[in-house]
Amino acid sequence: MTEHNPPLLEARNLRKVFAQQHSPFLPKRSVTAVDGIDLSLFPGETLGLAGESGCGKSTVAKMMMGLLEPTEGQVMFKGSTLSTLSRQETTDFRKTVQMVFQDPFSSLNPRMRIGEIIAEPIKIHGIPLQASLRDEVTNLLRRVGMSPDHYDRYPHEFSGGQRQRIGIARALAVRPRALLADEPLSALDISIQAQIINLLLDLQESLGLSYLIISHDLAVIRHLSDRVAVMYLGKIVEEGPSEQIFTGCLHPYTEALLAAVPGLSPGKTSPALNRMTNEAEASPSGCIFQPRCPYAKDLCRSSAPPLEEKEPGHRAACHFSREIYRG
Repeated sequence: MTEHNPPLLEARNLRKVFAQQHSPFLPKRSVTAVDGIDLSLFPGETLGLAGESGCGKSTVAKMMMGLLEPTEGQVMFKGSTLSTLSRQETTDFRKTVQMVFQDPFSSLNPRMRIGEIIAEPIKIHGIPLQASLRDEVTNLLRRVGMSPDHYDRYPHEFSGGQRQRIGIARALAVRPRALLADEPLSALDISIQAQIINLLLDLQESLGLSYLIISHDLAVIRHLSDRVAVMYLGKIVEEGPSEQIFTGCLHPYTEALLAAVPGLSPGKTSPALNRMTNEAEASPSGCIFQPRCPYAKDLCRSSAPPLEEKEPGHRAACHFSREIYRG
């Protein structure tokens, strides 16, 4: 990780609000999926974005890829706002930052052969080649642990793990500097997950890639990440170096997530979370986590805690984190 270098990709006060209408006879409602988050991805590092399903992680990924327009805030690429990039700069961004999708089957065209799928971005972006296009594709297949003989086969002929390798090869075809991976392992068996984790680590070491890994699986996040950001109801509630998050967390929500995974809990027994009993508690006054927090006090119900540095490089949005975890 090289935090003294400028970020490759950055989110500043990023917010996304969706309008929902469950029936034409009912008024539209607004749902805030992402609520003012800041994230930075530095060259060569892996940033893990963790949290339960529905907390806004995938929405963050889509905005940082330019697939969704933020309601407020900015996504910065090499210091420039995505929305103001010229056509050439946008092309540069598309080559530099690639995405690996959650479902490796639906992200591959079933009518195209594997070789054609991987070759397509090379042709679209006019990537200069030292050999033939077929040789370039077979080299990419070898790099992700596939056989050159797979070139002429179709996606349905492969297992889920093989299809995810193909998706990674396609992302690597334009020689990116960063991969945004949205739940890249959740559709795979546990044994296959380990193989893909090792592949991602090998590729990062050999190619110097940066990763933004989005997952609800904290074991995956711990294996891959240099830094971790934890999301709850659209906000970042804790962010810091991976080792500090997993051995000395500073937010009750992170503590609860760790306690739910055998072998990841920092050691002490975590108090049980309160259940969310009504819809109003999904957007409470004060701290967003206070309706479920076992440590909540009057201050938590009246005042939202800022996400601030509690220890060097380690931020948390909790009024009493020092007292709870360091007292």
